[in-house]
Amino acid sequence: MAKKPTSPLKVTAKLTDGRVFSFDGIIMFDAILYHAWFAKYHPEVFETGEWMTHGSGYIGLPLRQTPENTGAGSVWAASMGIYAETAQSVEYWNKRPNFFGADKTDYLDQDKGVISDSEGRYRAYRTPCVVRTVKDGVIDFYCMGHKDEVLDLLSYIPALGKKPAIGYGRVESWTAEDIGEDYSVTHPEYGLMRPVPIIEGRTTPAKYPIREYGIKPPYWKPENRRLCYVPIR
Repeated sequence: MAKKPTSPLKVTAKLTDGRVFSFDGIIMFDAILYHAWFAKYHPEVFETGEWMTHGSGYIGLPLRQTPENTGAGSVWAASMGIYAETAQSVEYWNKRPNFFGADKTDYLDQDKGVISDSEGRYRAYRTPCVVRTVKDGVIDFYCMGHKDEVLDLLSYIPALGKKPAIGYGRVESWTAEDIGEDYSVTHPEYGLMRPVPIIEGRTTPAKYPIREYGIKPPYWKPENRRLCYVPIR
């Protein structure tokens, strides 16, 4: 039996306090669903970082792939987040090892020499966070997908962006609605909606910067990078 075709959707995240941590402001919807897929089907990956020993390598996101299902230029039909930014600040998160914790004493006794908090395994961190305040706490995403399956996966996503454990990007609710047009790649008002690899024969507005950028999740993996037109936030 043929699978039901995907349909154009607008998906909305309502944030609890409107703050989200993102260096470049680009929050990709397929990356969110990719994380949710593992949270639902292989949560042990978040502990071990490995799953190929008991999986096929296929990630079954409920999205269309374009322009083809395989190949170097294939991308998920899913946009970046669209939102109005009302403020931006740089905050810091700090990490300093507790050398005197009850669970550390025996472990530290095995080390020799001076324990340094400026380098090595006990290094202390002070890392900047680019915190963006989203107007009304609303971020919209556009995709070609299966609404019920998309919402099911989103139930596994409590926050967006980096450092949700310290309070950034908390999601109050997810909603999805059917719309008449597919805006997952381009939008008449917002323009380019996601990084698009440069492929011979594909027409893309030339006003966008050309950069090495990920075209599918996980976006940080070097093998997922291509020369792309990249949207600007």
